[in-house]
Amino acid sequence: VLGETVNTSGVPLEQVRVLVSLLDEDDQELAQADGMVALDLLDINERAPFAILFGATSGRFEQYRAVASHAIPAYMGSYYRDLEVRNLQSEGERFASYTVSGTIYNAGPEEAVETQVVLTAYDGLGRVIAMRKVAPEFNVVPRGGETNFTAILAPVGGPVERVEAVAQGRRRT
Repeated sequence: VLGETVNTSGVPLEQVRVLVSLLDEDDQELAQADGMVALDLLDINERAPFAILFGATSGRFEQYRAVASHAIPAYMGSYYRDLEVRNLQSEGERFASYTVSGTIYNAGPEEAVETQVVLTAYDGLGRVIAMRKVAPEFNVVPRGGETNFTAILAPVGGPVERVEAVAQGRRRT
């Protein structure tokens, strides 16, 4: 199950987990799985993609239910949010693998460490059809510096209408 969650709590959150239940035609639960969203810090009104993988289920599911099952107020001190994704480019067949590349630029006053980029691909209806968290060429980006990234997305469904990218990192402690 691919999707995204939105933080409507009014406070930044971390350790956000999503629980997905597969239901039969009588709304009986067939299987359940959970996982973390791709962003470490989910700011107020920010969206974060998730991917939940199920193994074999006992029966055919008719629908699913997804809920945010866990989150805690974020300790903002360790997160570094002054990163920008620039020069985002994507190419490939609209239904097959999609190569996405770009640059992470550090627009802030400090060095960023443990830098990553979260990529989300959407179809024409705004549904998440691929997501991936990748490390860039260098995971430490100095103030005013930049690093490049390249990743391959494998859409489930499609075609890919747009790709969004969010960079995240930490402060050096």
